[in-house]
Amino acid sequence: MKILYIGQYSSGTTSKMRADQIENLNNAYQMDVIDTHVPFYKTNRIFRSFGFRYKKGPLIRNINSYVQKSLKENSYDLVWVDKGVFLNLKTIKLLRALSKLMVHFTPDPSFTFHKSKLFNNSLSFYDYVITTKSFEIEAYKKYLNEDKVLYVTQGFDKKMHLPSNKDFSKKKDVVFIGHYEDSRAEVIQELLNSKVGVVLAGIKWDEFAKINSNNDYLDYRGNGIYGNEYVCAIQDAKIAWGAISKWIPELHTTRTFEIPACGTALLTERNKETKTFFNEEDVIFYSNVNELIERVKFFMENDSRLKDVTCNGYNKVIEDGYDYESILSKVFEKII
Repeated sequence: MKILYIGQYSSGTTSKMRADQIENLNNAYQMDVIDTHVPFYKTNRIFRSFGFRYKKGPLIRNINSYVQKSLKENSYDLVWVDKGVFLNLKTIKLLRALSKLMVHFTPDPSFTFHKSKLFNNSLSFYDYVITTKSFEIEAYKKYLNEDKVLYVTQGFDKKMHLPSNKDFSKKKDVVFIGHYEDSRAEVIQELLNSKVGVVLAGIKWDEFAKINSNNDYLDYRGNGIYGNEYVCAIQDAKIAWGAISKWIPELHTTRTFEIPACGTALLTERNKETKTFFNEEDVIFYSNVNELIERVKFFMENDSRLKDVTCNGYNKVIEDGYDYESILSKVFEKII
């Protein structure tokens, strides 16, 4: 199979993880990659910010020009576009003309957060669109027939998200890696006030870290940690918080599966999606902040119970196939 993959191909990104799995699963005798991060990072920071937000300006021109100039072949069996919110109609029509099958995948919200008229205008050109956001399925159906809209869960990379060989007794603290939200800050502050050690990293936490600069229970590691450093931070923790954003109505996230896969207990809210993935023995569920604090304190002081939950959660995500390879295998059974 001859495949063209268009998307972010930087090391450590979930999009690169998908690209690598697509190549492996389809025994591609040729897989061309157009890395949209190349023109993105070559664009001036101000124009990047403007383009990311409004889908206009030099960033959009640079990405589309780069994609068009990077096309090597006259035809492909599959063109896979990952997070195609910056591609204009000219680019989309070029891709459509050279593809037997054209698929779009995004793990992001396309109608409630990362809004893009460019993306909306391009949807009818795809044979299939794949989303991890159940709450956006109806929005997709306004542009495509129901059988062309596929839902999959988020997932993890079996090669990257692995348990460590360290002794379980060496684990400590609660870790959270993700962007700042007021509701998240409330939880982290309550944990610190309860004398629970917290490892924290992510964008826009600087002010929170400054306020708590003299708090010995906070280990703030800056605006973000990625790749192996991200995995190690999760592996080293007793508990990792899989916080679900309140900016959008999502019900699970990549952390939902990455954390158990790394051999660490997942702390997550109860909702209709997380309860279909796990039961009470697999993760540390909570329904409100008070229950979250209470359960964290209990498990931090009961290693044997925590170890059971950790093992159960790991076994669950492995056995139920929440890794990218298993997820994408099922996708290709439907579309090929």
